[in-house]
Amino acid sequence: MLPILPKLPPAILAGMFLGALLPEEYVGAVLGESSGLLGIVVATIIGAALPGGPMISFPLAVALFSAGAGMPQMVTLITAWSVLALHRVLVFELPLMGGAFVKQRLLASVLLAPLAGLLTELIIRLMP
Repeated sequence: MLPILPKLPPAILAGMFLGALLPEEYVGAVLGESSGLLGIVVATIIGAALPGGPMISFPLAVALFSAGAGMPQMVTLITAWSVLALHRVLVFELPLMGGAFVKQRLLASVLLAPLAGLLTELIIRLMP
């Protein structure tokens, strides 16, 4: 935990600055609470394609959330980044584990991120 501490303030600041640059009406339309299943699909694609570690993904999620993205969509984005992460698949998983493993793992887990978003939406409706 100690090596991460110096990196936290710049990451938080980057997220805040990025949030100020994002057009709220666009973010709200594409990833807002009312974007529903389409927003969850878009968040899955963004999360899967998002390169880098938590110092990039979490400030971006904070920025999108501040700019009007919905909670289910952000749960989807972070879950897709955690589970699918195409950059990790290409750099580590495919060369080390092979194509058959990657295919099976992705087929088994591709619906986890959208499911997490839909479950979040359901939980919000049941327990506001």
